[in-house]
Amino acid sequence: MNRSAIAALSITTLLGGTLVSGTLGSMPARANGLTMVGNSVAIDLPVFNVESDYDSINLPPLNSAPAQPLPSAQPLIQPPVQSPLRPLTPATLEDVGTPAAETNIEPTLEGEAATAEYTPAEIAAVEYYSRGVDAYHKGENAAAIENFTSAIAANGEYAEAYLFRGTIQQILEDPIAAIADYSTAIYLRPDYALAYFYRGALLYHTGDMASAMGDFEAAIALDPTHVYSHDYTGVVQADMGDFAAAIDSFDRAIALDAEYAPAYLHKGTALIEMGDYENAITPLDVAIDLNKRYAEAFISRGVAYYHLGTLPAALSNLDKAIELNEDNLEAYFNRSYVYSAMGRPTDALADINYVLSVQPDSLNAYMVRGTLHSARGEHDEAIADFNRVIEIDANSSEAYQQRAQVRLATNHVSDALEDYYSAVSLSPARQDLYKGRADAYAIHGNLASAIADYTYAIELDNSYSAAYAARGRSLYESGDAEGAYQDFSQIIRQDPTADADIYYYRGVTLMALGDSFAAHEDLQIAAERYLVEGRADGYRAVIERMSRL
Repeated sequence: MNRSAIAALSITTLLGGTLVSGTLGSMPARANGLTMVGNSVAIDLPVFNVESDYDSINLPPLNSAPAQPLPSAQPLIQPPVQSPLRPLTPATLEDVGTPAAETNIEPTLEGEAATAEYTPAEIAAVEYYSRGVDAYHKGENAAAIENFTSAIAANGEYAEAYLFRGTIQQILEDPIAAIADYSTAIYLRPDYALAYFYRGALLYHTGDMASAMGDFEAAIALDPTHVYSHDYTGVVQADMGDFAAAIDSFDRAIALDAEYAPAYLHKGTALIEMGDYENAITPLDVAIDLNKRYAEAFISRGVAYYHLGTLPAALSNLDKAIELNEDNLEAYFNRSYVYSAMGRPTDALADINYVLSVQPDSLNAYMVRGTLHSARGEHDEAIADFNRVIEIDANSSEAYQQRAQVRLATNHVSDALEDYYSAVSLSPARQDLYKGRADAYAIHGNLASAIADYTYAIELDNSYSAAYAARGRSLYESGDAEGAYQDFSQIIRQDPTADADIYYYRGVTLMALGDSFAAHEDLQIAAERYLVEGRADGYRAVIERMSRL
C-alpha cells in the first residue's frame, strides 16, 4: 500500500437537498451541511488516517533456547515522533535516530580480570554489538545488521542485539524480520519492556491493534514509568474510537514527562475527534511551545481553528506547517478546505492539484477536487474526478453519490438514478442515499417511488428533517395535502426555529386544506425569516401566496 495515501473520514455532500419543483412554487435549493461563501462551499474538514504499509504479519516460530544474556548496554530508546493518531513509519524511525544507545559495557571487558569472567565468544559478541551500535549511529544500516548478526552468531542469547537488529530491519521496511527479532528478544528476556514497546509499535503500524495493545500493556506492567508506552497506548485507544481512555493515557504520559510534545499533540487531536475544538487548542499550543517546528501540531491546530470558524488562524497554522515542511500533503489537503470556506476556490483547487501531482491515485483528493468543481458549476470536470475514483475503487458509494448529484444538476436524471442504485447497493444502511435517490425519482416525476424512498430514509433515521421536508413536498404534489401537513409539522415540532422554507411549505399546504387563518400565520413567519436571511426570492413568493388568501 502507499504509506502516505490520505484517507479522509468523510466528504460532505455538496448537492444534497434538491427541492422538487411543482405547484408549491420554485424555491432555491440548499446545500445540506454547507455554508456558501461567494461562489465556494465551506466543507467539513476531515481528520486523516494513513493506511498501513504492510499486510498482516504472522510471527515466525522462535527457535532460540532461553538463557541468561551477557550484561550489556541498555538501549536508550527515543520513540519516533508521529503525526496525529497515525502509525509510525520506518522513515520516521530513521529520521529521529531510534534507538540510541550508550556503548559502555558493564562490567567492562578490559584487562585479564574482567575478561576471565567471559568466554571468548561472549567477548566477541560484545565487540560486534558495540560496532553495530556505532554503525547504526552513523546511518550505516547494512554494516549495523552485519555486526548485530555476528554478535548473535557469537552469542545466540544476546537479547539486546536482537532488539537493535529488529529496529534496523524496521527502518529497512522488513517488518517480518523485525517482528521476529523483537519476539526473540522478548523470548530471551521476558522482562524486556523496551522490546515489548518496539514490537507493539510495529504491530500498530501493521494494523494489528489488539496485539499492539497487549504489548504496550506488557511494557507498562514491566515499567510503569515508560512514557512512550503510555503515549502509544493512547494512540491505539484513539484508533479504536475510545477517545476518553486515550486522553487518560496521554495525560499519564504528560505526567511522567511534561516536556514530551507528542503526547500533547495526540491529546489535542483526540479532542478534535471528540468535537471539543475549544479545549483541543491548549495542548496543541503546548506541543508547539515545546517544538517550534512541529508541523503536525500546526496542522491539528489549524483543523481546530477551522471547526471553531476562526478561518484566518486556521490558514495561518496550515501555512506555517507548509513553511516547515513544503512536502507535507496533509497541510495542502487541509488548506484547500480552508481556502474553500474563505471563498478562494482557485487557491483551494491549486492545493488539491498539488496533492494529486504527488499522489496521482489519491481517492480522497479526487473526491475533494470533484466537489470543488461541482460547487463551481464545472460539471464535466467534477464528473471526470468522480469517474477516476470509481475506476480506482469500484466500491466507493460516496463517488457514485457525488456523481449522481452532479448528473441531477445537469438534468441527466436517468443516469443519476443508476448511480444512486449503485450507491445504495454498496451502502444499504445510509439514509442519505435513499433520500438522494428519492430526489431523483421526484425530479423524474415518479412520486410514488420517491415517497417510498423518503419513507425508508425516515425509518432509518426518524429525525431526518430533510427527508420529512422532501416527502412532504412529494405528498403535496401527489395530492395528499394532509400527509404533507403532517410531515412539515413534524419538522416544526422537532425544531420550532426551522428554516423559513418549512413554514412556507406548511402555509401553502394549509391553504390547500382550507385553513386560511393557520396558513396566514405560517406564511407570516416565513416572510419574517426570509427578510432576516436576506432572501428576497422567498419573501416575494410568500407575498404572492398571501395575496391569494
